[in-house]
Amino acid sequence: MTRAQLSWVLYLVGSLLVFGSWVDIVPGGLGWTGWLMALGGWAVGTTDRRNGALTPLSRAEQLEKLQALRQQSVLSEDEFEREKRRVLDQPS
Repeated sequence: MTRAQLSWVLYLVGSLLVFGSWVDIVPGGLGWTGWLMALGGWAVGTTDRRNGALTPLSRAEQLEKLQALRQQSVLSEDEFEREKRRVLDQPS
């Protein structure tokens, strides 16, 4: 499961638990657990964002993203090679 999928699952299940506690389908204690799950889903989802990232992407992750963009024809071959070189030339 990817980080984005985990984020959505936590957020969705947590939100459903909160809503369920509001309409008395689940016990109130599970509603609080839902809040924590939804918050955890939000936190997991924000770690991939560039601005304010909690953990930077590894070189391998950056190269995977570049490869995906090239396969989707978002990046040309020249742009891909230029960005790949930039990633590889970054200090560790």
